Amino acid sequence: MPSVPQTVELGLRIVNLSEEKGVPVRLLGGVAVYILASAVYPKVPSLSRTPKDIDLVAHAKDSSRLTSLMENMGIEADKRFNALHGYERLMFREPSSGTRIDVFLDVFRESHVINLKDRLEVFKPTIPPSDLLLTKLQIWSISERDIKDIIALLLKFKVGSSDSVSELDANRLISLTSNDWGLYKTVIVNLSRVTDYVKGHGELAEISGEVIGKINDIRLKVEKAPKSIKWRLRSLIGERVKWYEEPEEVS
Repeated sequence: MPSVPQTVELGLRIVNLSEEKGVPVRLLGGVAVYILASAVYPKVPSLSRTPKDIDLVAHAKDSSRLTSLMENMGIEADKRFNALHGYERLMFREPSSGTRIDVFLDVFRESHVINLKDRLEVFKPTIPPSDLLLTKLQIWSISERDIKDIIALLLKFKVGSSDSVSELDANRLISLTSNDWGLYKTVIVNLSRVTDYVKGHGELAEISGEVIGKINDIRLKVEKAPKSIKWRLRSLIGERVKWYEEPEEVS
């Protein structure tokens, strides 16, 4: 059995120590996908990967306590970055391995904005599966790595009405995409991109039916759901105005 990556071990240690101190912290990104979906890797080896960095989310009100906790663990804060962006994001580095640790505060902001403030107490040690899937589906310039993560999550979880160790909550996807046309647009486009990827890779033939079936289920639910007035007004503008952000890579 392959050993657990160091990033996964460190990420879990941060979450557990924070929990002991009464500071809710949850994993997202590649480490979270590994924790939740790596059971599918032996079946589909091409989906497996070793996360290099650690992504976390915490409450903005806990930023000072979390910074102290991390520094007590020997993890170094990027003081300049945190001074500039600390209202919404923090950065740290584990000195012995050089592992970068990003902490989003209440809000996950990349191509789109996803508010996670009320989601930290729903599930652990990661953010809920539906939110984790959405953080991947919201990436406009999506990479092959992210597409593989989406496939792994769809293989691992049933599409249902709650977030659990075996199910992801389609209602969460519906509620956010029905109020934000831009997010809706990116999610629908990326569902098509994932479908095309699965169809174009022979090594995924055995699982293609299951994955595409879940994609079609999600797409149908998202498309049929009633939309807010805000959504409908923005849809009138459509693609004439860019609907996504292109965040700069933080070095």
